[in-house]
Amino acid sequence: MSKRSHGEGSLNKRSNGTYLAQVSIEGKRVSKTFKVRKDAQEWITTITGQVKQGLTYSSAKITIDELLTAWLEIKKTKSRPATSESYQRIARLYISPALGSMKLQDLNAAKVQEFYNFLVKHGTGKRTIELTHTIFHGFLSHAQKLGLIAQNWAALVEVPRPEHREMSIWDESQVSQFLMMVQSDSFYRLAFATGMRRGEIIGLQWKDVDWTTGMLHIRRQVYEPEGGGWLFQAPKTERGKRGIRLGKGLLEALRYHYTKTIPLLIAIAGDDWQENDLIFPNSKGNPRNGYDVSKTFHDLVISSGLPVIRFHDIRHTAASMMLLHGEPPVRVAAILGQSVQVLLSTYAHYIPDDQERASNLMDAITTPTSIDLENPQRLHQIATEK
Repeated sequence: MSKRSHGEGSLNKRSNGTYLAQVSIEGKRVSKTFKVRKDAQEWITTITGQVKQGLTYSSAKITIDELLTAWLEIKKTKSRPATSESYQRIARLYISPALGSMKLQDLNAAKVQEFYNFLVKHGTGKRTIELTHTIFHGFLSHAQKLGLIAQNWAALVEVPRPEHREMSIWDESQVSQFLMMVQSDSFYRLAFATGMRRGEIIGLQWKDVDWTTGMLHIRRQVYEPEGGGWLFQAPKTERGKRGIRLGKGLLEALRYHYTKTIPLLIAIAGDDWQENDLIFPNSKGNPRNGYDVSKTFHDLVISSGLPVIRFHDIRHTAASMMLLHGEPPVRVAAILGQSVQVLLSTYAHYIPDDQERASNLMDAITTPTSIDLENPQRLHQIATEK
């Protein structure tokens, strides 16, 4: 049998009724068996097209795990530590077990769609599915640029949207009841007043407070790697770097915390104190552990007898209260450190519906003025009035 030229393909029907598709790459055969002739022919067309774009024999054998691992290493140099770690976790827990051993050349849009649907069927959270799609789209785009695949399969599928769960929030009386129970803790008062993220509050330093203007500047978050420890990192977006004006009462509470609580913590810790200029440090001066913060809040909520909400729901509660009291969405979005578009998609139902006022305004503007053209005296009066 003569040796096939580079990129040449062949298709043969086997005795069991299946079809053997083969393509020659760098003098070596790459084969795949199909049940349907059409699928086999499409595979040959795809591979031969990629060969023309520079596909090599070694790259034709690459698995999803191998390419994904290489892409994640590239992303690691360009992403925040928290983002890189979340990508690694999604790949390890979801993508690799399901598709990792599959050859990249065997992947297609149907298999990507099937995988997404599998995640939804097994109750995977909305955020996890969104991250999975981000990762798939990213590393398949990388593969396409390298000529390893004909197109980005993730761009051709429908990303499932798990059923939206109504967020849990407290009303004003419930917030007041909780803060009365923890009235000496300005940590929770600040959280409810600003809607700051947990990592942002934990990462606050005293240099972020402008006592003269009353502005609190959010410049960093605390990130906790999976292996333990902590480090500061910048907010995820430019909007996250923001200033929030605090009320006089809250400023006084922080001043008391600075002059009374912090010195007491330092005295108790003694030589174990680690100075990090934190507003809300742990008992040794280091950032509080995020998990412990959420657990402590949960325990306090249980003790209070109030409806159970997560620590992150404090943020939702703050946003809803500001909007219900008529604060402009642009201002609320700025305080939360997010775009107006995201704010409206999340909290639009908390914006008071004042359509009656709007309808009366537009009715007055669009009502035509009636003029009696047959009454010269009236026309003269109108002209004089103007």
